Amino acid sequence: MSLVDLAAAAGTSEGSIRQIESGGVRSPGLHFGIRLADALGVDARFLAFGEDRSEARLDALERRLGAVERRVAGMNAVRRRTP
Repeated sequence: MSLVDLAAAAGTSEGSIRQIESGGVRSPGLHFGIRLADALGVDARFLAFGEDRSEARLDALERRLGAVERRVAGMNAVRRRTP
């Protein structure tokens, strides 16, 4: 994606994108950051903080789901043994 395409998708000018890219704008604002993240196809938190917290959340959910599955399996095993 060119800077012109990115600027059009984010609803701003190529010059604004160049200023942000070069560090000329330290904090472009939440609304603009969300539009820019959408245009780039990334999570806004990744754009702001350099990390994708959605992966960490998915990992945490997988661990919790695994724990629930083990508990349910244990409950089923007890039920099978009880007459």
